[in-house]
Amino acid sequence: MAAFQIFEDRENPVEKENRVHGGGIKMGVGKAALEKRSTLAVLNNVIDRTEMHSEKPGLMENARINLKNVGKSASNDENAFCFQQQKKAAEPFKGFAVYEDAKKDVVDHAKVEIPAEIPRNPLHELKSDTPMSVSGIMSPMSVDTSIVIPETPEKLLAIPRNDRERFFEVPQYQHDILAYLKEAELKHRPKPGYMRKQPDITHSMRTILVDWLVEVCEEYRLQNETLCLAISYIDRFLSYMSVVRAKLQLVGTAAMFIAAKYEEIYPPDVGEFVYITDDTYSRSQVLKMEQLILKVLSFDLTVPTALVFTQLYCIMNEIPDKVKFLTMYLCELSLLEADPYLQYHPSKISAAALAVARHTLDMPMWSKSLEEEVGYTLDDLKEIIMHLNKSFEAAAELGQQAIQEKYKSSKFHSVSQLKPSLIEEATFTSTDNDRNVRKMISHLAV
Repeated sequence: MAAFQIFEDRENPVEKENRVHGGGIKMGVGKAALEKRSTLAVLNNVIDRTEMHSEKPGLMENARINLKNVGKSASNDENAFCFQQQKKAAEPFKGFAVYEDAKKDVVDHAKVEIPAEIPRNPLHELKSDTPMSVSGIMSPMSVDTSIVIPETPEKLLAIPRNDRERFFEVPQYQHDILAYLKEAELKHRPKPGYMRKQPDITHSMRTILVDWLVEVCEEYRLQNETLCLAISYIDRFLSYMSVVRAKLQLVGTAAMFIAAKYEEIYPPDVGEFVYITDDTYSRSQVLKMEQLILKVLSFDLTVPTALVFTQLYCIMNEIPDKVKFLTMYLCELSLLEADPYLQYHPSKISAAALAVARHTLDMPMWSKSLEEEVGYTLDDLKEIIMHLNKSFEAAAELGQQAIQEKYKSSKFHSVSQLKPSLIEEATFTSTDNDRNVRKMISHLAV
């Protein structure tokens, strides 16, 4: 066991003598003695350093000698620490010699003529109405606002890859990452039937809350992963805590605040989340709810969502962007309904959404390579595929249209306007037959 030594200040001998003999400390005598003692110590320190650095006697040597004499005669006079007048007049101060070779590089700034008009430099020009502009001064931080950005073709409007997606592109780590994510999704899951134990809220209230959170993410341009994390936190919190309907929006606001701070580089301030609730809740209420959610979740905030698996699946199998965006759209539609999707793992929901997206875009629903890379067969995903296709068909008639409006954008290839394809039991049978035919053809070719 490590021992700690307490540091104690050594007692001033003057104060000790006054305390012992006088019963108290006389502030006048003690202060004068302390000042005399500290001043002598400082002067002696200066003298010692001067002796080390001086090579010939001069002004500082005369001062040193006089200071030593003053120090010896300072026992009875408190004002004896002043410098005595020098017997000899001090030598005039001599400036530093300038190296001869550098003289030719010396420029007399007083004689430099400043041109009346500084020539235009687009990379250094600022307008006076910009926040970083300085009137009459060219700033290296200035930005040319007159540059016209050319229009981007529609085929180049794909969402830029973030750091997570670029990390998924490393083939040496893909299978290890997938194995880790599948293991991590089992640790922190919401309870599928938690809504039955909630006395004051219903599934429809949760759907309205999720739709509102989608609008919040679009308003502040937050990442899709922030939305998925916030809804995951809400479901996990409601699995352990009963909430009245008046506080349900507060739970959603605090969960979004936590998810934004976890996922975003520049998350909105808590005041922004108070504003989006139309001041229904105060700043302190949001912060207190944030503390409660973190306590209930035990600060376990790193959970894989269906969107993370979608990104990994699409990169591993080089899925086209339109299929990817439709898969993301189906995964977000599944967030609107707690039942039946909470009983499925996010990895399975993502794989089933990928199968539905491929079938909708006239591609084979599943393939042997997808089965090997993803780790699920079509039989494992059949039940989820049927649920997702029903949600896809009913999306146009829902009262909550935030997700549908979001994916109407051209950057998502307007996938929410696609019409779903019919999926029945015969669809899986024909897919199995096609797979068996391909196996037979490959064996015959060998």
